Amino acid sequence: ENPCLTFVTPTLLAGDRSLADVVAHEIAHSWTGNLVTNATWDHFWLNEGWTTWLQRKIMVQIKKNRKFFDFDAIEGRKSLTDTIMNEMKPEDTSLVLNIGDADPDDSYSTVAYEKGFTFLLYLERLVGTPEFESFFKAYIATFSGE
Repeated sequence: ENPCLTFVTPTLLAGDRSLADVVAHEIAHSWTGNLVTNATWDHFWLNEGWTTWLQRKIMVQIKKNRKFFDFDAIEGRKSLTDTIMNEMKPEDTSLVLNIGDADPDDSYSTVAYEKGFTFLLYLERLVGTPEFESFFKAYIATFSGE
């Protein structure tokens, strides 16, 4: 993957900005997923949890409304709850997976995105947003290219 290049299909470039969150998510992958990536699929949440967190930060700037972050997080939490309660076996709901030799696509779900995001949000609220955003910058600087 190329951390400086994001491909966006014409379908995502809706004139009404209804898919801006998808574009923001894919652009966020330039840092969290491309520039810094997980060492194994067991830690897929690092890509998607961080990317979802950054996507929501980007969308706050686009919407010019800080409350968007919380509303989108509530929607994501509902999606996570619905997925866990209705679609998954308990052993597949862990943040850190035990994929082993299995196909990583078989473990793909909302869990990596929303549970990863929820964990990061917990840490952000625990230490404070300015400190956590500084940590994020240091995380990217420390692990870029690895």
